[in-house]
Parts: sequence; structure tokens; C-alpha cells
Amino acid sequence: MSQATQALSSPLFDALSDIAFSSVMVTRATDDQGASEIVHVNPQFTELTGYQVDDVLGKTPGLLQGPKTEQEVLDRLRDDLHNDRVFHGRTINYRKDGSEFEIEWKVKRVIDIDGETYYIAVQRNASG
Repeated sequence: MSQATQALSSPLFDALSDIAFSSVMVTRATDDQGASEIVHVNPQFTELTGYQVDDVLGKTPGLLQGPKTEQEVLDRLRDDLHNDRVFHGRTINYRKDGSEFEIEWKVKRVIDIDGETYYIAVQRNASG
């Protein structure tokens, strides 16, 4: 079991994720170009997006994107993470029912001691 897998299944991480006021998503890199798959979301993610845990595990965060999601923001996200900077931005995302909302989020790249790359994202509704 990798360090990250152990951390994600730890009681400490579970408690932190469950009591967070904001949506938390953890993804694991699937290639060196920045693609990733969702490995964890908390209850606030479900509240924000309408997606249940089983709807998103193994999928890419791109399932939240749509016509009004700004490509420039996604390009900056990719560049910040590639250069090991914390990303902070806003764009339009989409709920499971197709309704749009403005999201504000931060993402940080984490490399575990086994060499796997993960991304931790904290998100909130910025629609007002």
C-alpha cells in the first residue's frame, strides 16, 4: 500500500475531509501531461455538485467542465501545477443536473515517497 493510499484511508484524513466546510477532491496523476483520476471526494463535494462518490471515482475532474469553463484558467491550472505552484482560480463548472455555478478553488500537487503524484483540491461555490 502506497503512502498516499494509507493517508487517504487514515482516520485523521477521513475526519478532516468529513468536517471541512468546503468541497475536497483528491486526484491521482495518470500520465505526465497532467491527466488525473478522482480517488476521493468528501460529502461537501456531493452537496456542491450533485455527484455521488460512486459517480466520480476513477473519472477525471473534467466531468465538471462545460461550455463556459474558461480554457485560460485551465491552462493556468496546468502550468501552476507543472511548476509546483499552488493554483488558485475561478471558473464556471457544472453540476450533475447540468446547472452551472462559479467555482473558486485551490489545487496543490503532492508527490508521495513512492513517487506517485496526487493533486489535492479545495473548492467552494463562488456564485454568491
